[in-house]
Amino acid sequence: MNIYYMIDELNRDAVVASALKKIFLKKGHNLVYGNRSSNRLLKYFHEAFDVIIFPRPHIIYDNWGDDWLTWSAKFVTLSTESLGIICKDHQVMAKTLLDREYFEGKRQYVDRIDAFCFWGEKQLQAVKDYAPEVAYKCHVVGHPRHDDLCVEKPKKNLDALQKDIKSVGVITRAVALNDYFKRSPMDWFATLFDNHIAYEFHNKITGKKLSSKRAAVNPANMLVVQAIDVENTLKIIKNLLKAGHKVSLRIHPKEDGLVWKNVLGSCRLNVEISDPTLPITDWLQGHDYIFGPPSTSFYDAVMLGVTPISICSLDSRRQASIGELWEENNRLMDHVLKPKSIDDLLKFINAGIRNTSSIEILDILREEANFPECANALNRIVDLCLSSPTRVRLSGLRLLPFKIARAFYFRVRGMGNFFLGRRENSAMFSMTGNKIRFIDGLSSGN
Repeated sequence: MNIYYMIDELNRDAVVASALKKIFLKKGHNLVYGNRSSNRLLKYFHEAFDVIIFPRPHIIYDNWGDDWLTWSAKFVTLSTESLGIICKDHQVMAKTLLDREYFEGKRQYVDRIDAFCFWGEKQLQAVKDYAPEVAYKCHVVGHPRHDDLCVEKPKKNLDALQKDIKSVGVITRAVALNDYFKRSPMDWFATLFDNHIAYEFHNKITGKKLSSKRAAVNPANMLVVQAIDVENTLKIIKNLLKAGHKVSLRIHPKEDGLVWKNVLGSCRLNVEISDPTLPITDWLQGHDYIFGPPSTSFYDAVMLGVTPISICSLDSRRQASIGELWEENNRLMDHVLKPKSIDDLLKFINAGIRNTSSIEILDILREEANFPECANALNRIVDLCLSSPTRVRLSGLRLLPFKIARAFYFRVRGMGNFFLGRRENSAMFSMTGNKIRFIDGLSSGN
């Protein structure tokens, strides 16, 4: 078989694509990488593929309208982000997995998709609660980025063993202030009048509206919170360095890394900045602690035995701006360390306080990420893709025209970026030969 896999965000999803390619190849099948730019080529080359894997339904019909409904390929969805606060509200979770159009009466898209791969039982239960007619083709596979092929072996922190110092990771989330597309923070205020953000969905048949409770609905609150978090992050880094600890910064994939580099330089903070293309699971395993605003990265941390510390309680002004469906209120946050001052945060780290293996935390990880069974998540996905094929297996030679067209397309696109002075980012990147070889090498196993 020939499989097309869309990499939504290079810095987040490429390691899963790499591992899937290895598993399919061992079984005699061919996986080809795609991204947001190459999707448009499928309109002309879809006959070359037996299986097409996308993150969410709307990305499929956003690209091809209704054309794909008649294609012969098998369609499978695999979420790229599927835990945290959205698991707390099953109606919002169901909408996130199936998309708004399904709940507005346009059910032909979800009906056409052959299989949905979910991270945990929580997500499956949300569909059973609000779209039970779809549950028969929904499957729990686990958190794909925590498959054994995606996670490197733990690294020993020799400095910590020899000098009693800690290695501390810092995660950022200032996407409204520091957008990687160079959009102004003022642009967020347009969401005040955007019905697609104001409502999770608006069922035009029943007249029912599910109001959104997400951060983007309140741009002023979002900007206030992110400004406070950036200030506290810089202060904490300064104190950690002064105390002799090792500090590494992991910049949110939707932020502009050059801005952080310049700010750190101006503040004279000599901090290692993580390679954004390094899988977050690799980066996390080099640390004893991570700190930052509440994030789904805290889930990744505790699954790898790294203690997260939230900075959400350091400033009393912050809490007044937090909405109901912000990550501050996800289920894991009840069990995350939340110091009330920077001094207390430093005391947690200096004292070596750990908090990653409580029964409550393990239950949350099991329900939302299928942990620890997610170590075999990608084999489950592959088995689903290969089961009940829609047609006879296609030869790998059928992929050649697509690969030639993809190479030509990205060569032209790269030239355009050069002349326009446009930088690539994690979402809009060129699928060059070098990039393909880089992705191939991200996962373990041969």
